[in-house]
Amino acid sequence: MWIKKFFEFILFGSIFIALCAVAFCMETNIVLGVPLNHFSFYCFVFGATLAQYNLHYVAKKIAVKDSERLSWSLNNRNIHLILLMTGIALILFSFFTFHLKHYAILICLGGIAFLYSFPVIPFGKKKRIKDYGVLKIITLSLLWTLVTVWFPVNSMNVETNIFIFVFVKRFVFMFILCLLFDVRDVEIDSNQQINTLAVFLGKRKSYFLAYASLIVFVALSVAQYHYFPQSAFLPAMLLSAAATFVTIEITKKSNSDFVYLAGIDGMMLLQAALVYLFSLKQ
Repeated sequence: MWIKKFFEFILFGSIFIALCAVAFCMETNIVLGVPLNHFSFYCFVFGATLAQYNLHYVAKKIAVKDSERLSWSLNNRNIHLILLMTGIALILFSFFTFHLKHYAILICLGGIAFLYSFPVIPFGKKKRIKDYGVLKIITLSLLWTLVTVWFPVNSMNVETNIFIFVFVKRFVFMFILCLLFDVRDVEIDSNQQINTLAVFLGKRKSYFLAYASLIVFVALSVAQYHYFPQSAFLPAMLLSAAATFVTIEITKKSNSDFVYLAGIDGMMLLQAALVYLFSLKQ
């Protein structure tokens, strides 16, 4: 029983997704061949992710049928608030270690994240970015890509062409993961008149798009290896794609929060772990 409660705390309290964000940032540095960031940088990324997701679930009241996460959230508001405060504390701890030029982009990223979840847009009937259907998935995928690719190496000397490959690959990969969550929420979004890409396409075509995007991810990985030979990383990306394919198949049979939070989100952590393990062979 305590093991189940522990995993619920890690997954539903958004600790796991915050670890995934940190892992993806580290993967970027490894693939681009630059040093890892300072500990305070990862504190910021972890804290910002923890705060954003817990703030989102403090306010969230609608989810898929029999959602374990929503039930947990409704019964553990105090834990969400404690984790939110923890995230804010980590942000404050690390915030002043950044250079002045970083603050503007941090404010922009934070503003986008806030507008995504909370109904504060002052015009039109739709008050959140996530209410704007296709814009929702593009914004979320781009936000994750900026945070985990651009932000970690912003102040480092990185070769532009390989950076573009890594950036586009990450966007495609995050697009796949975000699309799968939209597929799961298709009934809820349809009832709320949120015309997401999954609502527009339907589940069957959305899965087809996910597979097509996965092929694009593999093609980009092969192209990156061709133009910038890094023998250690191509196998990692191919294994990551294969694992993602298997996980997509699992989601067709189950919409469990554990499958999505540990499985779909877990593909980020798995990819980063594979990159690290294969990098040891270089």
